[in-house]
Amino acid sequence: MPDAMQGGAVFRIDGERVLPGPLAGGPWNPDEQHGGSVSGILAHLVETVPTSVPMRICRHTVELMRGAPMRPLRGETEVVRDGRRLQVVRASLFDGEQEVARSMTVRLRVSDSATPFDEGLMRHDEDEPPPLPDESATLTMPGTGIPGFLQGVELRRPGGEFRTGAPGLLWLRMYRQFVAGIPTSPYVRMAAVADMLSMVAGHLEPIEWLTVNVDLDLHTFRDPVGEWIGLRGLHKNVGDGIGLSEAVLYDLEGRIGRGTATILIDRR
Repeated sequence: MPDAMQGGAVFRIDGERVLPGPLAGGPWNPDEQHGGSVSGILAHLVETVPTSVPMRICRHTVELMRGAPMRPLRGETEVVRDGRRLQVVRASLFDGEQEVARSMTVRLRVSDSATPFDEGLMRHDEDEPPPLPDESATLTMPGTGIPGFLQGVELRRPGGEFRTGAPGLLWLRMYRQFVAGIPTSPYVRMAAVADMLSMVAGHLEPIEWLTVNVDLDLHTFRDPVGEWIGLRGLHKNVGDGIGLSEAVLYDLEGRIGRGTATILIDRR
């Protein structure tokens, strides 16, 4: 790996302070974090909130209200609803007194007895994970080269080409620690790299166009297994500057859920 990919985590935590490292950097502005960095650290903050019974995240909705700066931020969590079957947690990042991003995350209790399960009746063509390509690919952005976040993520896609339109396919593996001193959970790893669904079927040249996701909504019915996360998705818009990207989420064993992102399209 290049020297820039060696050593360091994406974030450090110091009390309430969330300190981004170079690997948190985004593609559009060198002074702002990648959406995947924000989504992942908000998921991490949620996971620090205790539950009264075993629970699992089933929905993680991130609002990217403004660019999260590449400087220490304040992390905050609030339990909006706390019960034995459902918990809702708000997590926020503040730059001074200004909230720059937040998530609303739903956890449901994990049943201690089996519930009805019929794989045949639930089967769908999109359930089978697409093949994992053999070769890694590199995504560069005008003016920033390889964004900091992607210097800690391995990318693979058929043919190694980006901006080829729909249907898009991308496999990602975060091989760097997300929060220093803390093992990266499967959900945090997925929540971070799933932000890339916003460009998996993109086709506009970034030297001419900004295609920024302003949110990220992830629904999962099971936690991912292993390091690889696959995204197979589409992008739609009608030419008025507002778009929608959506993708089925996979690990190497199969489908784990679906994600969507609202896209702002604008000339540079």
